[in-house]
Amino acid sequence: MFAQTQKSASTMMIDMNFDSNLGRQNARKLFLRQQGLLQKNSFGRGSDAVNRAISQMGYLQIDTISVVNRAHVHILKSRISKASTEDLNALMKSRDLFEYWSHAAAFQPIENYRFATPVMNGWQASRDHDRKLAIKVKDRIRAEGPLQSKDFESPAGHKSGGWWDWKPTKRVLEHLFFTGELMVSHREGFQKVYDLKENILPSHIDTREPSIQAWAEHLVRSMVNALGVATEYDIGYSKSTISRLCKISLATPIKTAIRQLIHEGELIEANVDNRIYYTTKLLLESLPLRTSRKAVKVLSPFDNLIINRRRALELFDFDYQLECYVPAEKRKYGYFALPLLWGDDLIGRLDAKAVRSKRILELRSLVLEPKVQLDDHLISALNEGIRLFAADNSCETIKLLRCSPKKLKTLIAAEY
Repeated sequence: MFAQTQKSASTMMIDMNFDSNLGRQNARKLFLRQQGLLQKNSFGRGSDAVNRAISQMGYLQIDTISVVNRAHVHILKSRISKASTEDLNALMKSRDLFEYWSHAAAFQPIENYRFATPVMNGWQASRDHDRKLAIKVKDRIRAEGPLQSKDFESPAGHKSGGWWDWKPTKRVLEHLFFTGELMVSHREGFQKVYDLKENILPSHIDTREPSIQAWAEHLVRSMVNALGVATEYDIGYSKSTISRLCKISLATPIKTAIRQLIHEGELIEANVDNRIYYTTKLLLESLPLRTSRKAVKVLSPFDNLIINRRRALELFDFDYQLECYVPAEKRKYGYFALPLLWGDDLIGRLDAKAVRSKRILELRSLVLEPKVQLDDHLISALNEGIRLFAADNSCETIKLLRCSPKKLKTLIAAEY
């Protein structure tokens, strides 16, 4: 839900002059507050907090890279102390969450299920598959209960070479998942456990496919709520990949939804550095906002705060690229450089690896932005953030290998 606060004198000024320049700092703070990153544990603790966080953010991205905690765990730990995969599995099993694609594979609130159905039906219409094998897969799950991909044997002589060379049954399982005929019950380790939709989806959940316009209106509302302030591009970003895959265009419906919600008074325009953003009066009523600067937060490259690289550049002046997809000789910051958030600013990158067998966190490269001024407050916050990040990754020892500026190595290393 949109944030609620009491009105003040400054609020009344906003009400009368809501389209004046909001300023990047206030825009960033609204963004951070809605993302649960402005203050520690703003969603609370435990599985209920995890549920609240995902409902507020709209989705929680899943990724396979595990040099540190996988994205879904890392993102949650940045917001909720001691969040875990057990919390996610508990919420999947209680049917508070479901897994499907948003910008990428993601956990989403079960109440949003119907807004995934246009993609499911679009996938069904645009993709062919082995229909006979699909029937056999569903019949076996119906007879035996939830199954993983490994429960289906590969054909004789077939050797999988990765996701690009999936065995036929795996391809069918994923097709049935994308069409909504199968759902993910939960995960065991990192492996999906598939079951029939009728065994998972609660009976009270609305499964009617919305019109494209209704879907767009939902997207506008949910993304403005999740982001605090959002451009038209930001609103469509979370569905850009899947809409291309299923040949569903949301650009015009989003424009129409924005105009309609402005006309109805639900949305207002805000000028941020001569760019038009959309927000609500209720969100603006929370200004001014304070931010905690006790510890630097080490973010996942797939964090909802950073995943939209264009937005990160426009709001934070932070030009970020995930270099694991870049040839090694062309990397500037490292294989898996993690953005560093201090207060309401992105201040650098940390390329880290958790050597779990030795409980060592290797800081392969720590690079601060040129604009950052080193002082005792920042050094203390950086050391505290690194210490917390090591603990989140079950590491007891921290090794700093390279940093910029170079004098940072002595200041950081002195703490361990």
